[in-house]
Amino acid sequence: MFKGLGGLGNMAALFGHAQKLPGMMQEMTERLKLERVHATTGGGAVQVTINGIGQMQAISIDPGARENPLLEEWITEACNQAGAEAKQRYTAAVSRMASEMNINVPGLDGILANLTGGA
Repeated sequence: MFKGLGGLGNMAALFGHAQKLPGMMQEMTERLKLERVHATTGGGAVQVTINGIGQMQAISIDPGARENPLLEEWITEACNQAGAEAKQRYTAAVSRMASEMNINVPGLDGILANLTGGA
């Protein structure tokens, strides 16, 4: 008669974790802000550094490459490469946190894959 109520324990655990979630997300974000992701393109002509949440930290352009017609393409490519890596780190951190909290969110993997462009 009460077999359908077996999930109530899981709901209680989920609500307990929900109280901790904002603090854990903030801690994760602060950790990722300290991480650095680097990408280099144009044979070293352009170097980009962003943090783990995708904020640009530095860009370096070789003075000899400043007149190269491919410079804008190299900058774009380096930013995209570093950004993709930052997204992967962020989604891995979210997935790890959900796993550590024993939270099973149906479709979470798909949502995270969409965030990283399926990467």
